[in-house]
Amino acid sequence: MGERVEALLRIPLAIMYGFIFYALGIVAGLVLVAQFFYTLIMGRRHEGMARFANHYASFRYHVDRYLLFSTNERPLFDGVGWDEVLPCDFDRKDKRKAYEELKSEFDQVF
Repeated sequence: MGERVEALLRIPLAIMYGFIFYALGIVAGLVLVAQFFYTLIMGRRHEGMARFANHYASFRYHVDRYLLFSTNERPLFDGVGWDEVLPCDFDRKDKRKAYEELKSEFDQVF
């Protein structure tokens, strides 16, 4: 697909991603409040909510890269989407070596 067509395709996709992020933003806000109270009461973070927040932030990153013309890889359509940019803290404490390898690869690319 040519660059002009890809640029024009960003307009309807930006609208679609806007609707997706509107809905996900509401859910992420609820998760934020729930995580806050869970952490206050239990003294630790809830792993599932932390993973959701990490996936949300990673998806937002992929979409921003696409909409800001940093890449032509379309989130949700070209295989990227909820792929984590960096692993969640819960993954790092048990898998420090794998995390360091992933982080070094990420640093080399960017």
